[in-house]
Amino acid sequence: MTNDKVKRPVRSVPFRKDMTVRMFVIRLFCFSLFFLISYFFILSQAQNSKIDSLLTLLKNDRLDTNKVNHLNALGWEMMNSNPDTAILLGNQALEILNFRHKASNIKTQGEPLMDINTGKFGLGTLLSTTIGQLGVYYWLKSDYSKALDYQLKALKLDEALNNKSGIAKRLGNIGNVYVDQADYPKALDYYLRALKIGEELGDKKRIATRLGNIGNVYVDQADYPKALDYYLRALKTFEEDGDKDGVAIQIGNIGIVYRNQGDYPKAIDYYSRALKMNEELKNKNRIGLTLNNIGITYREQGDYPKAIDYYFRALKMAQECGDKNQTAMALGNIGNVYTKTGKYKAAEEYLLKAFNMFKETSAQNEERVAEEELATLCEKTNRHRLALEHYKNAMAIKDTLFNADKDKEITRKEMNYEFEKKEAAAKAEQEKKDAVQKSEAGRQRVVLIMTSGFLILVLIFAGFIFRALRITRKQKQLIEQQKKIVEEKQKEILDSIHYARRIQTALLPTERYIDKTLNRLIKN
Repeated sequence: MTNDKVKRPVRSVPFRKDMTVRMFVIRLFCFSLFFLISYFFILSQAQNSKIDSLLTLLKNDRLDTNKVNHLNALGWEMMNSNPDTAILLGNQALEILNFRHKASNIKTQGEPLMDINTGKFGLGTLLSTTIGQLGVYYWLKSDYSKALDYQLKALKLDEALNNKSGIAKRLGNIGNVYVDQADYPKALDYYLRALKIGEELGDKKRIATRLGNIGNVYVDQADYPKALDYYLRALKTFEEDGDKDGVAIQIGNIGIVYRNQGDYPKAIDYYSRALKMNEELKNKNRIGLTLNNIGITYREQGDYPKAIDYYFRALKMAQECGDKNQTAMALGNIGNVYTKTGKYKAAEEYLLKAFNMFKETSAQNEERVAEEELATLCEKTNRHRLALEHYKNAMAIKDTLFNADKDKEITRKEMNYEFEKKEAAAKAEQEKKDAVQKSEAGRQRVVLIMTSGFLILVLIFAGFIFRALRITRKQKQLIEQQKKIVEEKQKEILDSIHYARRIQTALLPTERYIDKTLNRLIKN
């Protein structure tokens, strides 16, 4: 149960003084008077600091969503010890929300104050929580018709808000109602739907709770190995999550399995552990249930004094809680022991009370057991015709509850769930493989692109080098050609010079000839 606070304060709105306002003032007065009476009653019952702190907060709260949250929180704390008070608190919370919803239709400066349909200020979710909790309170009182009505309304709201957490909670609660009405196929269907959402959300507590619920279905179907498997899975998950309340429930459930299998020492051991934990948690509802179960275990071992002692303790606890179903169970169990010990008048009184209460709460499986007990009593007191009538009634209920078609339907639902789970797992595995392949293909593509890019760069670089080499080669060839031309021209020049020199040499007289000629002239 959430206890979220509203982030923004709600604006006050002046109301028209019409019939609606007058009616609201009257209802507000009644509500305040009722709340004051409730407050002093709860104060006298308050046993822990959490209840005390919630009462202190409620004294100072205005009629807003904070008050609704605190009323819901207090109701949740009180539901196991006093479901009637929890119902009172839930109705007060609902009254405030109904008023806030009406206020949403009044506009200030052209704008609505709030819109419950869109969940503004969280009113949509808060409304579904309040209605859903009222359904739980009525379920604890074994008023299954009202419990189912409230849970279905809350479910519809959560579906409209697409609130998956809320949807899972309502589905599980509806399953609880159907289990107590012995409609096991419907119960299993709702539990499996709730379990599926819990797994999607990764909510360990919700997963463990639904595993335990499914175990309850198999206990009622006398499939104890399967029930034990679910209970142990639920226990392990609760222990991992550190949920003491959940651990206490599953320990008690495991005790039920061992008792039904005839392993009484183990059953008593688990029941004693569950009883101790429930007493520490101050959970009167489950204390009564555990006391009843311990009484059954001693009765089955033939220890009637111990059995009757536990049954009366369980009866007292159930009556304090206002739990009709547990009250009827305790009455029926007391009647059973009185039948076995020959106290037939007292036995009939208790068995008839139990039978009428089971019929009133539509607890068909328990009604069947009560019919069988009455048949046994009538036989022992030589009322054979009446005994036969009770047996026929019991068989008719049994045929309704435990026919082959229902067994097949339960098996089919579980198989469908397991198939869907395996299919989802296979799909997830395939998606994982596809993702790996896609990733590998992507990696290969990246490698290919990088390799191609590298090769292109190499080719471009090679092209540049080749072009540079070609240019260099051409330049070299050009230089060589120019050099050759220069050398040829140089040779031509040199040849010309040599040729000119030869001509000159041929035409000009030699120095000796000149000297000789000069000497001769001088002498002459």
